Amino acid sequence: MNLREQNHYFAKVIVQYLIEVLESERPSMALSLKRQLTERVTKQADMDLIQAEQWARHYNKFIPGLYLKLYERVTVQDFGLYGYVVAASSSVRMGLTLSQQFLAMTTTYYEESLVEASDYLTIVPGINADDDAVQLLSEDFAAGYWALLIRIIIGHRADMDKLVLDFCYPAPHYVAQYRALFSGCTLRFNQPQTLIKLPTSWLNEPISLEHSCIDLLLSNQLISNDGLEGDKLSDIERKVSEVVISSHFTKSTVPDVAMEFSITSRQLRFYLQRNGLSLRDIVLRARMAVASKLLENTELDIGTIAETLNYSEASAFVRSFKRYYAISPLQYRLQKLDPFT
Repeated sequence: MNLREQNHYFAKVIVQYLIEVLESERPSMALSLKRQLTERVTKQADMDLIQAEQWARHYNKFIPGLYLKLYERVTVQDFGLYGYVVAASSSVRMGLTLSQQFLAMTTTYYEESLVEASDYLTIVPGINADDDAVQLLSEDFAAGYWALLIRIIIGHRADMDKLVLDFCYPAPHYVAQYRALFSGCTLRFNQPQTLIKLPTSWLNEPISLEHSCIDLLLSNQLISNDGLEGDKLSDIERKVSEVVISSHFTKSTVPDVAMEFSITSRQLRFYLQRNGLSLRDIVLRARMAVASKLLENTELDIGTIAETLNYSEASAFVRSFKRYYAISPLQYRLQKLDPFT
């Protein structure tokens, strides 16, 4: 079974790593889960987040701290299109704000909110401290948010001790797992509420993820295989598109792109002209490819998409999109999501 073919992206991520953990620690249970997955494929049942969470909750009875082990395996590319958008943010503050839209896709158990005070910004999950599964939910929240923070938003810092994770229960017998995963962070147990705190002084700093890692967030389908005239995409157009997209469209001029390939602007123009291409057309195609994916596969608003594509304002993006597709971004989204077609 190819889990990447399932219709719910993050459910696939959870189940993929759940199988890895089970194969390592409970091989017989891994076989059982694989049989259940095969049955779902046979019945043509789509993977969904509720089912993935039910499996995680079940196997957590046999593997304490299961969510810690799942999120420890999460990589940059697992964040997909939402990760690309978060990485395009101008600051940690903006990245955290946008992350709310992504994290709403990763759990059905609770919702998070951001509360900013003078010294700290607090990330608060709507977890009831009296819930029988409070420890499981808290581990899901803390480990999931930690993965996003470390992989994309703030990275590993010299002052990681200023990142505080509070848990509203006593330290479990496997607390060593907490210390290993949240290495360098300040952990506090028996607190009134489970939450994460980070200094407000971090909020105006740039996102930590290097542009060289951003292409890992993108699937191969993001750049169309079809060229400008309907033929297959040439090697030069694909490579230039990858540079432009991985820079979040900040490198879209001939000098910038030429520098990425360690050639002169004149050489780049020669190679483009030889293939009947212009950088302007390549940048436009790349922008529209990313825009269409974000409109189809996320609920991001038009302004956020425009900012991600490095447009000066949303209206400029809308005009460009309408010239390319002959319909507005909103019409495009409604058309693609139309349940009656």
